[in-house]
Amino acid sequence: MRKTSAASSSVRLGKTELAVTALILGVAALSTMAALPIFRFGVWRDGEPTVIAVFAVGAMAWGWGGYLSYRHGLAKVPLTLAACLLFALWCSFTSLFAPFAMLSFLGSPQLGEGPALFFCWTGFMLLVWASRQGRPAMRAALIAAVFMILYAAGANRLSEHSDFSLFGFGDYVGVFAILLPALLYCLSREFDFPQRVRHVTVLVGYGLAVLLSLDGNNQGAALALVLSATIWAVMTMLFVRGKLAWQRAAIWAAMVAVVLMPLCIMVGLWALGQNIDIHQEASLPELYPRLYSMVSRALMLKLTAYAFGDGGPWTYLLGNGFGHSLFYIQNYLPFSGQSFLYPNWDVFYRDFVHTHSIPYEILLSGGIVALALYLIVFVLWIYEAAPEHRAIVIATALGYMVVASIWFEFASLIPLLALVMGATLRHCNDPAQRWRLFVWPCQAWVGAVLIGFVLCGSAGWLYWQNRGLDRTVFIAKAKPLKNLVIPDDGVRGGISLQRALLDGCGLLTRQDNDSLKNISDGQIDWCKGLLLQARLEIDSHPNSTLVLAYLVLAAEFANSSADTPSASKDIQQVLHDNWGDVAEHLIAVAPHRVDVLVTYFSYLADADISDVKRQQGARILNSFAREYPENPIVLWFNGQQKLNDLSRRRVFEGLTEMIAAVEKHHLERYIGLPDDILAKLHKVRAELEGR
Repeated sequence: MRKTSAASSSVRLGKTELAVTALILGVAALSTMAALPIFRFGVWRDGEPTVIAVFAVGAMAWGWGGYLSYRHGLAKVPLTLAACLLFALWCSFTSLFAPFAMLSFLGSPQLGEGPALFFCWTGFMLLVWASRQGRPAMRAALIAAVFMILYAAGANRLSEHSDFSLFGFGDYVGVFAILLPALLYCLSREFDFPQRVRHVTVLVGYGLAVLLSLDGNNQGAALALVLSATIWAVMTMLFVRGKLAWQRAAIWAAMVAVVLMPLCIMVGLWALGQNIDIHQEASLPELYPRLYSMVSRALMLKLTAYAFGDGGPWTYLLGNGFGHSLFYIQNYLPFSGQSFLYPNWDVFYRDFVHTHSIPYEILLSGGIVALALYLIVFVLWIYEAAPEHRAIVIATALGYMVVASIWFEFASLIPLLALVMGATLRHCNDPAQRWRLFVWPCQAWVGAVLIGFVLCGSAGWLYWQNRGLDRTVFIAKAKPLKNLVIPDDGVRGGISLQRALLDGCGLLTRQDNDSLKNISDGQIDWCKGLLLQARLEIDSHPNSTLVLAYLVLAAEFANSSADTPSASKDIQQVLHDNWGDVAEHLIAVAPHRVDVLVTYFSYLADADISDVKRQQGARILNSFAREYPENPIVLWFNGQQKLNDLSRRRVFEGLTEMIAAVEKHHLERYIGLPDDILAKLHKVRAELEGR
């Protein structure tokens, strides 16, 4: 069969091609359904299946899109698509320099935000744009997308134990809702509704989206939708009745705004984070009560920004790796100013796998170039939008950018975003307008098949990896501990194993008797297997974040009640036996987190332990004292060590260090102290000085 001309920028699909395209795009639009309980598995049981689903369908989109491009001789694509592909390629390149390259390429297990997802974004957009003239396929995909958003809003009302629920929290609906007006607009265009009906449809879409956002307790998304609706109304009137010069000015203003808006929000969050000390309640800014979550976002930005300082100048260009945000928030937590005795933040058991700001996350992870390419994609989308779509494109781009700057998005939102973008980009067959499109040889689309294979392999590997870390699968099979095979998670920094370890073993440290009575032998075996695997990975990957998780668990078991089951005591003994060996890695992995060693140093001071272990603890303390001599925990325990010295001068120095830890460095954030401890220390030091 004869191919169409290479100058063509659109594809007229046959019936079979239409059916396959509709199937791929429809499944992609419904990929959030992978969060249903029947599909859940892994550690982040609702988020991980959606990531794998999007990767798998993204592979199909690339493979099918590559076939259609070759079959129909499609060689010209919009610059928006080319920029999106370049963005994915650049982020893949920067991932090579990340601490954990595989994690950076695949993104965090819960959200999948990384180069692999960006390739999916490009692939979906390409398939939508190339097949836009196939109305049945477009209608099916758009209907599926609208249904998905409405279903998510309805499921938000269900109990989290329902068989039809999606995610365990509801504010994600607001992020999905930001695209609802644009999806309804595209659907009304596909059905050739009159202009007045289209306008009513969009207004209804905005009103419904605001209500869904408020119902999901996402006030930020509701405000963004109000802003977007206002922009749409103004742009619609301008592009219908305004002068050509004003229309051009509006387009350029929108292109500038889509860049400045996230940058301004980023700067605002950074400035807010510099002035917050969450240990002091009075320092919280005067905000509308529903916006106190901005404090959390500001602190996450503040903490992760330290990664640039420790990583060196190259990190501004190459970033610090996608999916690494959790590690940086955990590592730099002491700079938040919170009390570790009564923490406002629990960064180990909460899902801080993202800084809740997509533009900043891209800057942190991929560097300045990655952020520039990301913003250029939206600038070009506005520039290359078809004239009849430009009002809704500008409104959607700006509204989406506001929400993206203060929230995260699940991987399953990407197909919906690509659907809107691909459906609203201009098609141009006029050779005189060829400069508007990026042209490459058809043979270059062989790379589409390669990208499809990479995404398919990524989906398969993630499924195998996460399935192996699923506690429910192990307990259901009732396998003996010796037959437990836990996949090595070292190439991803142990991010999933860390969560599995904390969830699987943390239950055994609970203080209430009811929880302890309900612990099964399978749960205990699972915890033992995880500890063994964690220890093996720490030995083979000394820079693994499992070091922190292991030390947190060791402290929790040491502080657990004395009447814990004998099996828990066996686990406690295993943790204690390895405590010092793992603690020696902390200064290389997370040198600012000496707080996780408070229980360890107290254990060395009070317990009847061997001289070998005591000397090991002294070495660990001395290594921190050399690097961080003003750390309050180091000062306190180093001072305690000197109190046992025979030299009066050394004892005096020890008392001085302990006083400094309390007076100057807020030791009370980490250790519970008697109210009169400072007076007693001053008194003893004065008596010693007067002798």
